[in-house]
Amino acid sequence: MLSEGSDARRPDRRLHLARSGPTFARVLIAYLHYGERSGVRQGLCPSLRTLGHHVVELEATGPLEPRVDGRLHLTAGVALHLGAAALRYGIRALEHRWNTPLAFDVHSRRAARLLAALPRRPDLVLQHGGLFSPGQPPFRPYALLLDHTRRAALEQPSHLRAGFPAPVDYGPGWDARERALYHGAGALCVHSRRVARSLSRHYGLAGASVSIVGAGANVFPERIERRDDGRTIAFVGREFVRKGGRVLARAFDRLRRARPTARLLVAGPTERLDLPEGAVQLGPIALEDLPSFFASATVFAMPTLLEPFGLAFLDAMACGLPCVGTSIDAVPEIIEDGETGLLVPPDDDVALEQALRRLLDDPCLARRMGDRGRERVGARFRWSHVARAVDRALVEATAARPAVRW
Repeated sequence: MLSEGSDARRPDRRLHLARSGPTFARVLIAYLHYGERSGVRQGLCPSLRTLGHHVVELEATGPLEPRVDGRLHLTAGVALHLGAAALRYGIRALEHRWNTPLAFDVHSRRAARLLAALPRRPDLVLQHGGLFSPGQPPFRPYALLLDHTRRAALEQPSHLRAGFPAPVDYGPGWDARERALYHGAGALCVHSRRVARSLSRHYGLAGASVSIVGAGANVFPERIERRDDGRTIAFVGREFVRKGGRVLARAFDRLRRARPTARLLVAGPTERLDLPEGAVQLGPIALEDLPSFFASATVFAMPTLLEPFGLAFLDAMACGLPCVGTSIDAVPEIIEDGETGLLVPPDDDVALEQALRRLLDDPCLARRMGDRGRERVGARFRWSHVARAVDRALVEATAARPAVRW
């Protein structure tokens, strides 16, 4: 039986920019996550272990997935769940199968079972995302690592998402669960200022203990390799439409009229894409292959239409590439417009083409922006930086419990 423990006496909540500093006593952390997500788990957990913490990784999602061993396998529970999603989301039910109160509760109960099965009680649960709760009632103390909130996703004007379906409201049942999850956390670690503002404005957490911890590049080669030909644009993103792939294809088609030798390398999507002449689809690319991939490019472009954070920009900057992105969501917190890259309005292939041409026409500018981007990542956006910032934030969440010594 899972022992929920007593609520931690929390100090006064406050919004602050987390800074690196001495770590607190080493503790046993149960890291609850929802699968492979852009390298966050792979980057953060080893960095927390480097600080001396014992981290156990637990995946809370899975029991509601309709596919098992690559074949469609509908159990009664999965069928009920998909039916509930269909009532709410219609033809987008499969896309939003995790975004119902039923799914939230099922995954929360699974989290409770996973925590109860651990050989010893963790000092703290660190949960990635707000798709479930660390038990019902939640295991305490717990902290959250967030790259977005639902209300932040809904507030962006629909005209900024041309070509991509607008985010949907998950309904009052979900909203109540998400809100309770945030209010119950001993610490809220967020990737961006945008998420911190949303927690204050949308969820009534003004003055809360929100730590802006940033995020880290998945790769940071000791030395950057340069094999670019001065005419190659790189794109990385599994979700081609959401990441602005169609906008980039239109901009690249325009660019080719002025620069017929320009190339576009598209990595990530598995579906067959309709790309203009001069564009090459490469399919998925492993994280360890990113430095070599970026070495053959002159510019990285991802004109995303909806972006909780944008780790791909950090990876490209770490490899010395100037970046072209959109002035939405957290992207301006990553790309310093005019310094490490260029920002353009979303769904604007004309502005995007002009930005790409500017960098291709000025190799010195492109190289200078790429060098500054790598310096920026090295100084602020490594997973070791994030781990130290999270480490400081966890002091509040574990303040009322003695630490386990390892």
